[in-house]
Amino acid sequence: MNGTDNVVFITQARSGSTRLPGKVMKAVAGKSVLYWFLRRALLCRSVSSVCVATTVNPKDDALAAHVAAELPEVCVVRGSEEDVLSRYMLAAERTGADIIVRVTSDCPFFDWNLVDRCVEVLKDKKADAVRTLRSDFPIGLDVEVFTRETLRKAHENASDPFEREHVGPYVFQTHSSEFAKQWVDNTGDPWPECRLTLDYPEDFALLERLYAEPGPLASAKEFRTFLTERPEVAGLNLDAPS
Repeated sequence: MNGTDNVVFITQARSGSTRLPGKVMKAVAGKSVLYWFLRRALLCRSVSSVCVATTVNPKDDALAAHVAAELPEVCVVRGSEEDVLSRYMLAAERTGADIIVRVTSDCPFFDWNLVDRCVEVLKDKKADAVRTLRSDFPIGLDVEVFTRETLRKAHENASDPFEREHVGPYVFQTHSSEFAKQWVDNTGDPWPECRLTLDYPEDFALLERLYAEPGPLASAKEFRTFLTERPEVAGLNLDAPS
Protein backbone atom coordinates (compact mmCIF):
# COMPACT_ATOMS: atom_id res chain seq x y z
CA MET A 1 0.00 0.00 0.00
CA ASN A 2 1.19 3.49 -0.79
CA GLY A 3 0.00 7.02 -1.38
CA THR A 4 -1.29 6.13 -4.84
CA ASP A 5 -3.64 3.38 -3.68
CA ASN A 6 -7.08 3.56 -5.25
CA VAL A 7 -9.41 3.91 -2.25
CA VAL A 8 -13.04 3.27 -3.19
CA PHE A 9 -16.02 3.91 -0.94
CA ILE A 10 -18.50 1.12 -1.73
CA THR A 11 -21.95 1.13 -0.21
CA GLN A 12 -24.64 -1.49 -0.59
CA ALA A 13 -28.14 -0.23 -1.35
CA ARG A 14 -31.38 -1.86 -2.43
CA SER A 15 -35.09 -1.23 -2.40
CA GLY A 16 -36.19 -4.45 -0.71
CA SER A 17 -36.19 -3.64 2.99
CA THR A 18 -38.91 -5.46 4.92
CA ARG A 19 -38.80 -3.26 8.04
CA LEU A 20 -38.90 0.08 6.20
CA PRO A 21 -39.59 -0.53 2.50
CA GLY A 22 -37.72 1.71 0.07
CA LYS A 23 -35.94 3.41 2.96
CA VAL A 24 -32.94 4.84 1.10
CA MET A 25 -35.19 6.27 -1.61
CA LYS A 26 -37.42 8.09 0.87
CA ALA A 27 -37.48 11.86 0.43
CA VAL A 28 -35.95 14.05 3.13
CA ALA A 29 -34.69 17.65 2.94
CA GLY A 30 -35.76 17.83 -0.70
CA LYS A 31 -33.75 14.81 -1.90
CA SER A 32 -33.54 11.07 -1.30
CA VAL A 33 -31.83 9.57 1.74
CA LEU A 34 -29.41 7.90 -0.67
CA TYR A 35 -28.58 11.20 -2.36
CA TRP A 36 -27.56 12.80 0.94
CA PHE A 37 -25.68 9.68 2.00
CA LEU A 38 -23.63 9.81 -1.20
CA ARG A 39 -23.02 13.54 -0.83
CA ARG A 40 -21.54 12.75 2.58
CA ALA A 41 -19.41 9.98 1.07
CA LEU A 42 -17.98 12.41 -1.49
CA LEU A 43 -16.64 14.50 1.41
CA CYS A 44 -14.21 11.75 2.45
CA ARG A 45 -10.76 13.15 1.65
CA SER A 46 -9.11 9.72 1.59
CA VAL A 47 -11.47 8.30 -1.03
CA SER A 48 -10.71 8.26 -4.77
CA SER A 49 -14.24 7.40 -5.87
CA VAL A 50 -17.66 6.35 -4.59
CA CYS A 51 -19.63 3.34 -5.79
CA VAL A 52 -23.16 2.08 -5.12
CA ALA A 53 -23.36 -1.72 -5.16
CA THR A 54 -27.00 -2.52 -5.79
CA THR A 55 -28.75 -5.65 -7.03
CA VAL A 56 -29.76 -7.04 -10.41
CA ASN A 57 -33.35 -7.24 -9.18
CA PRO A 58 -35.59 -5.14 -11.48
CA LYS A 59 -36.97 -3.51 -8.33
CA ASP A 60 -33.63 -1.68 -8.10
CA ASP A 61 -33.75 -0.27 -11.65
CA ALA A 62 -35.18 3.00 -10.31
CA LEU A 63 -32.48 3.22 -7.64
CA ALA A 64 -29.69 2.72 -10.18
CA ALA A 65 -31.24 5.29 -12.53
CA HIS A 66 -31.68 7.75 -9.66
CA VAL A 67 -27.99 7.63 -8.74
CA ALA A 68 -26.93 7.99 -12.39
CA ALA A 69 -29.17 11.02 -12.84
CA GLU A 70 -28.53 12.81 -9.54
CA LEU A 71 -24.85 12.03 -8.98
CA PRO A 72 -23.22 10.94 -12.24
CA GLU A 73 -19.78 11.02 -10.58
CA VAL A 74 -20.87 8.01 -8.46
CA CYS A 75 -20.58 4.66 -10.22
CA VAL A 76 -23.23 1.96 -9.94
CA VAL A 77 -22.45 -1.77 -9.97
CA ARG A 78 -25.19 -4.39 -9.87
CA GLY A 79 -24.78 -7.90 -8.51
CA SER A 80 -26.35 -10.63 -6.39
CA GLU A 81 -29.18 -9.60 -4.10
CA GLU A 82 -28.47 -12.16 -1.38
CA ASP A 83 -24.71 -12.65 -1.74
CA VAL A 84 -23.57 -9.17 -0.72
CA LEU A 85 -19.96 -10.30 -0.35
CA SER A 86 -19.84 -11.23 -4.05
CA ARG A 87 -21.48 -7.88 -4.86
CA TYR A 88 -18.68 -6.07 -3.03
CA MET A 89 -16.03 -8.12 -4.77
CA LEU A 90 -17.61 -7.33 -8.15
CA ALA A 91 -17.69 -3.61 -7.30
CA ALA A 92 -14.05 -3.71 -6.16
CA GLU A 93 -13.02 -5.35 -9.43
CA ARG A 94 -15.04 -2.97 -11.60
CA THR A 95 -13.62 0.10 -9.87
CA GLY A 96 -10.05 -1.20 -9.59
CA ALA A 97 -10.08 -0.67 -5.83
CA ASP A 98 -6.90 -1.34 -3.88
CA ILE A 99 -8.63 -0.41 -0.61
CA ILE A 100 -12.36 -0.74 0.02
CA VAL A 101 -14.29 1.41 2.48
CA ARG A 102 -17.59 -0.14 3.54
CA VAL A 103 -20.40 1.91 5.07
CA THR A 104 -23.95 0.74 4.49
CA SER A 105 -26.40 3.21 2.97
CA ASP A 106 -28.77 2.99 5.94
CA CYS A 107 -26.24 4.98 8.01
CA PRO A 108 -27.30 8.54 7.07
CA PHE A 109 -25.20 10.29 9.73
CA PHE A 110 -21.87 8.54 9.17
CA ASP A 111 -18.69 10.45 9.93
CA TRP A 112 -16.50 11.16 6.89
CA ASN A 113 -13.63 12.14 9.19
CA LEU A 114 -13.87 8.73 10.85
CA VAL A 115 -13.69 7.10 7.42
CA ASP A 116 -10.51 9.03 6.68
CA ARG A 117 -9.04 8.01 10.02
CA CYS A 118 -9.78 4.32 9.38
CA VAL A 119 -8.11 4.48 5.95
CA GLU A 120 -5.08 6.19 7.49
CA VAL A 121 -4.80 3.49 10.17
CA LEU A 122 -5.00 0.73 7.54
CA LYS A 123 -2.15 2.32 5.57
CA ASP A 124 0.03 3.32 8.53
CA LYS A 125 -0.25 -0.05 10.28
CA LYS A 126 -0.12 -2.03 7.01
CA ALA A 127 -3.22 -3.85 8.23
CA ASP A 128 -5.45 -6.21 6.29
CA ALA A 129 -8.59 -4.68 7.72
CA VAL A 130 -9.76 -1.93 10.06
CA ARG A 131 -13.03 -1.54 11.92
CA THR A 132 -14.54 0.96 14.33
CA LEU A 133 -15.01 -0.28 17.89
CA ARG A 134 -18.72 -0.94 18.30
CA SER A 135 -18.55 -0.18 22.02
CA ASP A 136 -17.31 3.37 21.32
CA PHE A 137 -19.91 4.58 18.83
CA PRO A 138 -23.68 4.56 18.41
CA ILE A 139 -25.14 2.11 15.92
CA GLY A 140 -24.95 3.78 12.51
CA LEU A 141 -21.36 5.05 12.70
CA ASP A 142 -19.74 1.73 11.77
CA VAL A 143 -16.89 1.81 9.27
CA GLU A 144 -15.04 -1.16 7.79
CA VAL A 145 -11.96 -0.89 5.58
CA PHE A 146 -10.33 -3.79 3.74
CA THR A 147 -7.48 -4.31 1.35
CA ARG A 148 -8.63 -5.83 -1.91
CA GLU A 149 -6.68 -9.01 -1.13
CA THR A 150 -8.51 -9.35 2.21
CA LEU A 151 -11.87 -8.95 0.52
CA ARG A 152 -10.85 -11.46 -2.16
CA LYS A 153 -9.81 -14.01 0.47
CA ALA A 154 -13.14 -13.63 2.26
CA HIS A 155 -15.04 -13.89 -1.02
CA GLU A 156 -13.23 -17.05 -2.09
CA ASN A 157 -13.49 -18.83 1.26
CA ALA A 158 -16.63 -17.68 3.06
CA SER A 159 -19.32 -20.34 2.90
CA ASP A 160 -21.75 -19.49 5.69
CA PRO A 161 -24.79 -17.50 4.47
CA PHE A 162 -24.30 -15.00 7.33
CA GLU A 163 -20.72 -14.34 6.21
CA ARG A 164 -21.84 -13.73 2.65
CA GLU A 165 -24.79 -11.52 3.53
CA HIS A 166 -22.93 -9.25 5.98
CA VAL A 167 -19.48 -9.06 4.28
CA GLY A 168 -17.38 -8.40 7.40
CA PRO A 169 -17.94 -11.42 9.70
CA TYR A 170 -15.45 -13.68 7.89
CA VAL A 171 -12.65 -11.18 8.54
CA PHE A 172 -13.63 -9.76 11.92
CA GLN A 173 -15.34 -12.73 13.58
CA THR A 174 -15.26 -16.26 12.20
CA HIS A 175 -11.72 -16.22 10.72
CA SER A 176 -10.32 -13.27 12.63
CA SER A 177 -6.96 -14.91 13.40
CA GLU A 178 -6.10 -15.09 9.69
CA PHE A 179 -5.93 -11.31 9.28
CA ALA A 180 -3.91 -8.41 10.66
CA LYS A 181 -6.61 -6.12 12.02
CA GLN A 182 -6.77 -2.75 13.71
CA TRP A 183 -9.63 -1.28 15.73
CA VAL A 184 -10.43 2.43 15.77
CA ASP A 185 -11.80 3.99 18.94
CA ASN A 186 -13.56 7.27 19.68
CA THR A 187 -11.01 10.01 20.31
CA GLY A 188 -13.62 12.76 20.61
CA ASP A 189 -16.28 13.54 23.20
CA PRO A 190 -18.51 10.64 24.23
CA TRP A 191 -21.74 10.17 22.34
CA PRO A 192 -25.08 10.42 24.16
CA GLU A 193 -27.34 7.40 24.01
CA CYS A 194 -28.71 7.48 20.48
CA ARG A 195 -29.45 5.36 17.44
CA LEU A 196 -28.13 6.63 14.09
CA THR A 197 -29.26 3.98 11.62
CA LEU A 198 -32.33 3.75 9.39
CA ASP A 199 -34.36 0.59 9.85
CA TYR A 200 -37.73 1.62 11.28
CA PRO A 201 -40.23 4.49 11.03
CA GLU A 202 -38.92 5.85 14.35
CA ASP A 203 -35.46 6.10 12.78
CA PHE A 204 -36.87 8.07 9.88
CA ALA A 205 -38.51 10.48 12.33
CA LEU A 206 -35.09 11.19 13.84
CA LEU A 207 -33.59 11.55 10.37
CA GLU A 208 -36.18 14.16 9.39
CA ARG A 209 -35.49 16.08 12.60
CA LEU A 210 -31.70 16.07 12.24
CA TYR A 211 -31.72 16.77 8.51
CA ALA A 212 -33.86 19.84 9.25
CA GLU A 213 -31.30 20.95 11.85
CA PRO A 214 -28.26 20.74 11.90
CA GLY A 215 -28.79 19.57 8.27
CA PRO A 216 -27.99 16.66 5.93
CA LEU A 217 -24.36 17.68 5.46
CA ALA A 218 -23.67 18.47 9.11
CA SER A 219 -20.56 16.82 10.51
CA ALA A 220 -20.83 13.96 12.97
CA LYS A 221 -19.46 16.33 15.60
CA GLU A 222 -22.36 18.72 14.95
CA PHE A 223 -24.86 15.89 15.25
CA ARG A 224 -23.23 14.76 18.50
CA THR A 225 -23.40 18.26 19.99
CA PHE A 226 -27.01 18.69 18.91
CA LEU A 227 -28.13 15.35 20.38
CA THR A 228 -26.20 15.93 23.61
CA GLU A 229 -27.96 19.27 24.11
CA ARG A 230 -31.39 17.89 23.11
CA PRO A 231 -31.87 14.49 24.72
CA GLU A 232 -35.57 14.55 23.76
CA VAL A 233 -34.52 14.41 20.10
CA ALA A 234 -31.97 11.65 20.78
CA GLY A 235 -34.78 9.68 22.39
CA LEU A 236 -37.09 9.76 19.37
CA ASN A 237 -36.10 6.28 18.17
CA LEU A 238 -34.54 4.63 21.19
CA ASP A 239 -37.56 2.33 21.55
CA ALA A 240 -37.03 0.92 18.05
CA PRO A 241 -35.82 -2.71 18.00
CA SER A 242 -32.04 -3.03 18.10
